[in-house]
Formats: sequence, C-alpha cells, structure tokens
Amino acid sequence: MAKKARPQTTAGPGRSHLQLTLLLAVLAAGLFLRTANLADTSDSPFYTRPVIDGQTYDNWAKAIVADKAPHEPFYQDPLYPYFLAGIYKLFGHDFTAVYVIQLLLGVLLILLAFDTTRRLFDWRAGIIAAAIAALYKPFIFYENQIEKTSLAVFLTALFLWLLVRSLAPARPTPIGNRKSAIENLMWPLAAGLALGLSALTRANMLLFAPLLPVVLLLNRPSPISGRQSPLVTRHSSLVPALLGLLGVLVVIAPVSIRNSALAHEFTLTTTQAGQNLYIGNSPYNLTGQYDEPPWVRPNPEFEQTDFADYANSVSKSLPPGPRPLPLSYAAVSRFYVRAALDWARTHPAAFSKLLWRKTVLYFNNFEVPDNQDMYFFSRYSWVLRLPLLSFGILFALGLAGVILLCRGLGRWLFAVFFFGYAASVIVFFVFSRYRIPGLPALLPFAGAIPVWLADRVRSRPLSLVRRPSSIVHSPSSPARLVGGLALIAATFALTMYPVCHGSGESLAAQGLSNLAVMYDHEGDTTKAIATYEEALATQPGQGEASRSLGLIMLAQGKLDRAYQLLSDATRAEPDNPVAHHCLGRLYAMQNQTKDAYAEFAKAVSLAPGRVEYRFELATVLQQMQNYGPALAQYDTMIQLAPDNPVVRHNYAVALYNTGHIPEARVQLEEARRLGGPVNPRFDSLLKTGTKPGR
Repeated sequence: MAKKARPQTTAGPGRSHLQLTLLLAVLAAGLFLRTANLADTSDSPFYTRPVIDGQTYDNWAKAIVADKAPHEPFYQDPLYPYFLAGIYKLFGHDFTAVYVIQLLLGVLLILLAFDTTRRLFDWRAGIIAAAIAALYKPFIFYENQIEKTSLAVFLTALFLWLLVRSLAPARPTPIGNRKSAIENLMWPLAAGLALGLSALTRANMLLFAPLLPVVLLLNRPSPISGRQSPLVTRHSSLVPALLGLLGVLVVIAPVSIRNSALAHEFTLTTTQAGQNLYIGNSPYNLTGQYDEPPWVRPNPEFEQTDFADYANSVSKSLPPGPRPLPLSYAAVSRFYVRAALDWARTHPAAFSKLLWRKTVLYFNNFEVPDNQDMYFFSRYSWVLRLPLLSFGILFALGLAGVILLCRGLGRWLFAVFFFGYAASVIVFFVFSRYRIPGLPALLPFAGAIPVWLADRVRSRPLSLVRRPSSIVHSPSSPARLVGGLALIAATFALTMYPVCHGSGESLAAQGLSNLAVMYDHEGDTTKAIATYEEALATQPGQGEASRSLGLIMLAQGKLDRAYQLLSDATRAEPDNPVAHHCLGRLYAMQNQTKDAYAEFAKAVSLAPGRVEYRFELATVLQQMQNYGPALAQYDTMIQLAPDNPVVRHNYAVALYNTGHIPEARVQLEEARRLGGPVNPRFDSLLKTGTKPGR
C-alpha cells in the first residue's frame, strides 16, 4: 500500500537560511531599540524612582527580601513583587538589573511571536509577527518600567506558545515511543503552569483557566496510517486536559491557601475584584479610565484602606442584620460588586454609554496612561520619539487576519482569547498597560495578513501553514484583495477616532505633576515647586499641580498664593475631597470658620469614611459652638476609628462643653488607655467636676 504524500513545506535549505537570516535581523533590531531606550532613559529622573504602583512593588519586594512581607491576603497581584525580590536577592537593589532582565524577556517575546505564528501559519508570517513585536512601541516602553506589564506580556505569550505546542501534533506518536508520548503530554502541563503564573500578574487571566481543559478536550491528533499510542488517541484527550488544569492549580493553590488562611475565608488570588469593578462602573466614572470614587486616594498605599473604611461606614448606617463588622476582605469586595451591579441596573442608559466608551477606548490607537505616560516619557528617549508601530496598525492587521484567515482550532482559540481578554478589561476600566497583555494573541494574525495580501497580488493560492489540517486558500480574486485592503484601512481609521483623553498639554502637565510629587516625597521642595510651576505653565489650573503646590505654599506661610492655587484646584476637581479639605485648612488658619465649615462639610460628604475630614469638621463646629453636630461627627469617628486616642480626647472635650461630664470622663480615660496625650488642665477639670464656663 502506497504511503500518503506528506504536505509540502514552504522552507527548503535555501529558504531555511533566509529564514534564519531574517529572524536574526529582527532580533538584532529589537535588541538595539530596547538597549538604546534603556541607555537613553538612564538619565531620566524616573530611572531609579518608581512611582505609584511601581513604588509599591519596589517596597513590597524589599520587604520580601528582608523577610518583612505583610501577613495579610494579597490585595494586588503578587507575582511581580516576588519577581523583583528574586532579582534584588541576586543583584542587590539594582534597577538596572531589573530593566536588563525585562529587556531580555522582551527579546524572548520576539522569538515566541515568531515560533507561535510559524506553527499557526508559516515562517514568513512568523518573521512579520516577530518584526511587529520588535517594533511595537508600547512593548519597548513597558519593558523599561518598574511595573508588572512586561512580565505579564511575556507570560501570556509563553502560555499561548505552550498551548499551540499542546495541540494535536502533525504526526501522532507511534506505539513504543513512550518518551515522545510523555513529552507530548508535558506541553499541556507546562501551558497550565504558564497560565497560572500569568494569572498571578493579571488576575483576569483566571477567566481562561476553565477554558484550557475544554480546549484540550476538543483537541484531536491528526491520524496517520498504522497504529498510534493510546496516549494520543481520540479517547485519551482527557489526560492532557487534566494535566493542563493541574498546571494551573499547582501555581494558584498555594496562593489561595495562604490568602484563605490569613483572611479566614476563601480568597483566590487577590481581594480587590469588587473594588476594581466599582471603579469602572459607578456614577463617578465618566471617562472609562481609572476614575476613583471621591473617598479613595488613588494610591495603592491608601486604596485598600479607603475602600474598606467607606464600606464599613455605610454598612454601619444600614439596619441591623447578620453582617459582622468590620467587614471581612471578601465582604468588602462583595459590597462593591453589589454597588456596581445596582448602579448598572438602576442607570441602564448611563451604564450603556460608559460601556460603549470603554469599548471605544480599548480599541483606540491612543495609549491610556496610568503610572507613567508613554508620550510624556518620550522626552527622555529618542527611541520613543520614533514613528514605531502603534496599536492601530497591529489591530487593523490582526482583525483582518481574524476575519479572513481564522480556520482551525488553534486560530479560533487565539481569536477567542484576544476578544475574551478585551472583554475582561472593558468590564472594569481601560488602561494601556491593561490592554497590552492580550496582544500576543493578535500577533499571529497580524503577521499572516501581509503574506496573504502578497499571495493575492501574485495571484496564486498558497497554504499558510505546513499542517495537513490547515486551510488551503481558494484562488485569489481582485475583490478579495481589495476587500482585505479596505478592511485594514477602515479598521485603522476607526482606531484613530478622537476620544476625550485630554490634550497634549494636559498629558504633559500630568507627567510633570507625577515628577513633582516624586521630588516632594524625597524632600526636595525646591525641585518640586519648580516642576509644579512648569506643569501649571503647561496647563494652567491643572488640578493635581494646583492642589499639591498650594499645600507647599500653605506650609511655607504664603497664604495668598496658597488660596489662589487651592481655589483653582477645587474648580478643576469639584468632586475631589482632598482639594476641599486643603482649602478648608487654609480658611481655618485665617479664622474664617464659616468658609472652613463649608469646605470641610463638602469633603466629608464626598469621603464619609475619612476620619481626618470629620475631625476637622468637628473642630470647626466646636469653634462655632455648634456642639450637637460636632458630637454627631465624633460618634461616627468613634465607630470608624475606635482606637484613635486623639479622637477620644477631643470627643471628651466636646462632651464636657455640653455638660456630659460622666461621658467625658469615660472618653478621656479611654484616650489615656490608648496611650494618647491628655491635657493636664482638662484632666483636672474633669476630676474636680468643674462645670463648663467656671
């Protein structure tokens, strides 16, 4: 019986040499751009000064190295801080070592893009996909940040590559070749491990954990003549599926066990799901980006506490029920899930508008900034000023590839992954760094579509893969060629749709404000003032710069300048409680109690869980001899912060001034027990029972 002819490959010896040459050239270009960007940004003030999340990760990693990591459930995804800690243990607290390792992961990403695409299509598509990865500007930018994005992108690409390797091989393993059979079964296990690691950098990757075994169950090896090993028959796909699921569990289970033990309730990987859902779906979010509720300070150092304080304060005002207070970690998350769903249900029009806005923002060419702004950062790097590839180009090519070339399980899987990942981000809120980990699934389609177009121009059908199960395209026609080009052009044009993400001036001003905050935290007030002034010259009235510079002027006693700046801040950010609180402090310093009361009351209404705002309000109310409302504020503060001795002491003063001397004694003794300072004269008045006014 004659053997079946094997499918022809597209790479003979000459083409293999060309393939290697082109791949090395792409790798060299990618390495050069990344090295040049690293060298150029080494002089920037941010090189050794991570900000916001980056600063949190850096502090977390240093605590891990010192064996002082917090013993509480993870609020943020934990893998990146441990990744940093491993580098710090090997090389010391050296940011350059981090950047170099992330750069090398970026080069490996190029190789993964090539081989994944080669397996799904052919080597020419692989070279183009690798070139796109090498020249994609956001990849280069995030690889040079103390931030988890570069690690998340690499792990996603690694997972997708391992998943492609896990799919049915072109030649099933014959009986007797047990080593090859075991190797084939190791790919699903490795894919599961990579998916688990990826989920510890981006928690929304957990959505794909149940899909991995389903995909492996659907996978079938391509039969060849003769017998084949039972390990790869149609009825043995359960084994790879179980191995894939096992790989995920091996990574996730230790984290879940740790979290659950510390929280005394089941906690999967983090405790922030509900909070993030509410950030992206609430009456306070008008942009589809990170618009925090007014009672939350937008910094990881305070975010968890602020969310919990507000949830507890609201829960205490509700009718009594089977609800232990303070709320547990999971209960806080559920509180915000319910709040987000209730808002979406009761405001369908606003929710639909916001959801559409997030969708448009996600598929827009603009890179939404967060911790750092790629466009602002270009002032420090000539590489980032180059007209390199952007999301619009990648998405236009990739979408055309999905529509025109999506045939077979592997390709469909990548398409589902890309759009499923997009949906998992859109349901929360949109940042550039949240979008980018889904792009490795789009790279193969983006690499394949130029090959498809070139073949159409040459007017000859050609298989884009070497597998016998792949689709061989029908003969080309001018209509298909024109349609493909039109699809690419139309998609790219749509990604350029202007969204309200601010002018270039506002983006530059925000970047300068971030830099000034960093100088201020380091105690370099002179540089902080100069940088804030530059931000305000770039965008007059910018909220953060006005507020922060106003506080510096207030501390320096320059009250007129402080008043101007803080007034600008409240106009720029009328729903920001910090701005109103700061302006209230200025009024209080000038004994303008009525104006101070108005500002403090506004701050409390915007952030009812913040004790310091209520404390300032109660103090002003006492100065106005309005003791009833002051006592009400202290009652709430005692519920929010029962162990605060200063609140207890001042509560005692307010009670004394209203004639409640026994209650005042109780609060003063509690303040003393908590270790707070006690005013000796006031203590003497209470001991002697002297009434107020005598």
